[in-house]
Amino acid sequence: MNTPILETERLILRPFCLEDAKDIYDCWESDPDVAQYMFWTSHNDINKTIDWVKGEVSKINSDNWYRWAFILKTTQELLGTGVLYLEEDYNKYEIAYNLGKKAWGKGYTTEAMKEIISFAQKDLNIKEIMGRHAKENPASGNVLIKLGFTYMRDIPYICNKGNSVYEGKEYILLLGDKVLY
Repeated sequence: MNTPILETERLILRPFCLEDAKDIYDCWESDPDVAQYMFWTSHNDINKTIDWVKGEVSKINSDNWYRWAFILKTTQELLGTGVLYLEEDYNKYEIAYNLGKKAWGKGYTTEAMKEIISFAQKDLNIKEIMGRHAKENPASGNVLIKLGFTYMRDIPYICNKGNSVYEGKEYILLLGDKVLY
């Protein structure tokens, strides 16, 4: 299924396009603070971001990878990204997200991820979704809790392509047949 365009009160969630590369680089990919607790490393070269965007564009028609750009309706500014994907090691769908620092603490991630979870439940008939975060990044955990996820267990949380390992937490959201949002 193609990654669809979704909409919330304040945001448009859409697939990435190559023209987004500069905004992505400026917003979060070049910022080591944003990357600190991410699986990826920050980019020190726009060409790395261009290659990343090309990879994301190639997955738009995937049946197990859905990534959206978070666009603020009022300004058309790119704020961040969210993804729903099949985590093959767990054989479960997982969500992940990140925002540029300017957008931190304003509720955009929770708002966007509610819509993504609704899509997962209604359009993909997904029954459970997992989420993980580093304990040192409680804001990410707060998003999962606001979305209704339940803590499952402590885990090692590997960041920056294996260069950093933190203590992490794993959560699960059971969707069942009841529509959450």
